[in-house]
Amino acid sequence: MRRSIHLAHREYWRPLAEQGVLVGTGPWADGSGVLLIVQVPDDAAARDLVRGDPYVRSQSIAEVRIRQWHVLLGLPEGERVPGIVRPRDGQTADSRSREPLTPHEHRIALMMLEGMTNRQIAEHFSVSTRAVELHITRIYRKLDIGRRAQLAAAMPWGQRSYL
Repeated sequence: MRRSIHLAHREYWRPLAEQGVLVGTGPWADGSGVLLIVQVPDDAAARDLVRGDPYVRSQSIAEVRIRQWHVLLGLPEGERVPGIVRPRDGQTADSRSREPLTPHEHRIALMMLEGMTNRQIAEHFSVSTRAVELHITRIYRKLDIGRRAQLAAAMPWGQRSYL
């Protein structure tokens, strides 16, 4: 029975993901549950979606929490939360033809994702902030993005980490 509920759950959310309503999902690291990120106009719409989930309808889960979430750095108007539906290697067909990040650019991008400021990155490498800014400009150009909020989705996750 659990397997049939799981399959029904996946079939319930699949079209919502294709429509851009479900923009992210995945298990908690400790295995205690699953996070679903949906893009809806209000709490009532989120509750309606969750009530339709086969796990919720069958009362197979112990607890449901619905919280409003704001993207930390913001996104341009009309842009979806990035990086949820993409090939397993983390690249789109477009990004495969782009020039890859150098190991140093990859290190800088990872530091940016960890929340380090340009100044902190510069201090780490004992270079000027301007040098870091030039690297970031090249990173953005190579990944075809314009701001830090887009970096996680655009990163070539198949590339080795060089930290």
